[in-house]
Amino acid sequence: MARVFLDIGEPVQPYNGPVLFSSGHRVFFLFTALSGVAFLLAWVLGYMGMIDLSLTWHGHEMVFGFSSAAIGGFLMAAVPKWTSSKNFVGRPVVIMAIFWLLGRVGILAGEMNEAFVYLAWLDLLYLPMLSYEIASRIVGAQNKRNFIVPLVLVLWCLANVAWHFWDTANAARAGVYMIIAIASLISARVIPAFTQNALRMKLQTNITCTTPQWTHLATVVLVLLLALSTLFEAPDVIKGVIASVTAIVLVYRMARWHSFKTLDNPIVWVLHAAYVWLPIGFALTGVAHLTDYLNANQALHALTTGGIGMLILAVASRAALGHSGRPLKASGLTVAAYLIVTAATFVRVIELNSNWVIASGLLWVIGYGLFAAVYAPILIRPRIDGLPG
Repeated sequence: MARVFLDIGEPVQPYNGPVLFSSGHRVFFLFTALSGVAFLLAWVLGYMGMIDLSLTWHGHEMVFGFSSAAIGGFLMAAVPKWTSSKNFVGRPVVIMAIFWLLGRVGILAGEMNEAFVYLAWLDLLYLPMLSYEIASRIVGAQNKRNFIVPLVLVLWCLANVAWHFWDTANAARAGVYMIIAIASLISARVIPAFTQNALRMKLQTNITCTTPQWTHLATVVLVLLLALSTLFEAPDVIKGVIASVTAIVLVYRMARWHSFKTLDNPIVWVLHAAYVWLPIGFALTGVAHLTDYLNANQALHALTTGGIGMLILAVASRAALGHSGRPLKASGLTVAAYLIVTAATFVRVIELNSNWVIASGLLWVIGYGLFAAVYAPILIRPRIDGLPG
């Protein structure tokens, strides 16, 4: 029976340096796991009044810190495959890792003491370098199918600049939409391909899972329009209509993915369970903008805790296994992480009172803590098949 493979990049050249920098996904998925735990634990303590951290810090670090590590890790694994180019190894990976860490230190220093506020500008180093590295590969290879990716990365950089020098709240929300633009584009490719591969092996039939071609660009354009309308404070009715249309398109594109046939395979069903929070989140965003029945923050966290947080967990856990030469099978602890972060999303979206916010944060910390415990040893050790990367 024929199998459909859609890996997101295999090592293409030997490397003799530290294992952690033998492929860009290693150090940045490690940052993702550790920051997912540390940033949320710190925020829960801040929310409870035990330490002095603001909502502004929390929003920025989840959007431009935690998420930027995950997106960077994925793209540094995927782009060499898309462009048939060398893997991201060594010096550029080290420099980007240092820039990412400097950004986190700078933002925290500015948060703790206004005298160090200028150190927060160190945060402006990482995303531009990541954008340049990705753009130079994609444009240099004339990989036109993915030209939209560096464009969105540049817009994400500009949203971060806007956070520093203009409007922190709206810039952070716009940044969320930039992440979702990338996530929706990539997920519409990998989820049906991974699902088709798994179902053909399981069912021994030539089942197909496809995404309507027109929805790829349509979704990205709609999400970017919502980002711009948020950043420039368009009327609620405009944002509500855009969000509602986006939700419809996102649901429609799932119609041929055969989601319910994957329920016995956790490393596949988690992709669908994560993705479904995107249309839910945009539908709730539409309701929040068009009516008074919903808190906009609840809608936002359907997109962030659910859509972004779950997709990162789903893709990073799968990629870490595949790029270490291991079978694509989720362990018991990994499945527990999937379920706990899903629970964290439900609790945060329902949010009956402040205790639900705390409970959601703690569930997230536990879920990402399990992810870190399982995958940190994988990310810092050589591949088990002896290949480089």
